[in-house]
Amino acid sequence: MTRILILTKNVLHEVSFEKQLRHLGNEVFTSLTIFENIMYDQLPRDFLSMFHQVIISETIDNKEAIKLINKLKQPSIILLRKTDECLEENRCLEWKELGLTDWVECHPTLETLRDQLICDQVELANSTLLHCPTKKSIDILSLPLSVGESRLLTILYQHQKVFTSREDLCVEMWSKPKTNSTMSQLSTLVKKLKRKLEEFGVEGEIIETSWGQGYRLAEQTYSQLYIGDKYESFVHEG
Repeated sequence: MTRILILTKNVLHEVSFEKQLRHLGNEVFTSLTIFENIMYDQLPRDFLSMFHQVIISETIDNKEAIKLINKLKQPSIILLRKTDECLEENRCLEWKELGLTDWVECHPTLETLRDQLICDQVELANSTLLHCPTKKSIDILSLPLSVGESRLLTILYQHQKVFTSREDLCVEMWSKPKTNSTMSQLSTLVKKLKRKLEEFGVEGEIIETSWGQGYRLAEQTYSQLYIGDKYESFVHEG
């Protein structure tokens, strides 16, 4: 049985949706108090380990949802955002880069909801199987990354502890100003790079995303990576 936590500002608003989840055989807990405790860091760290999925209600605004994602994201939990909003592709990628797993409709059919939850569970299982033990001090250029992924990682590594805007990254990556195409490519690269680094044992948030500021490597990532002697030749060849 899947245990699902719904975080909301109005428990009564979730009654119909919660009923659908229960019809599918899930154990569901809906709470405003837990939402508030998470926001104020008043929840025991291991409390969420009892849940397989956490759904963030549409009653919670986007700024609060982003804070929740940053506090909740971990490999073992599926994070879903309940919404009827139709997002553009780039916006969807930004949310997923922040740590959101997927979206679920506010008023789905039972069949749609069932298939959505199954797909997310399969994706989490596949990601868990690919996760490797932690490796310390990994040479960036020893990783089997694509040229684009390796270039992006070295750029972020050089800009230590500083957010690099998407515009500047596009210029450094492709030597031209940003376009819709390069912005989309950049978002895709960031997502793939995060996943691959997780697979090779890099722990923590890895890449931090800030709307309006861009990307940077998380501080704990620097103790797990380094750039070897091949870096200069890589730069000149690239």
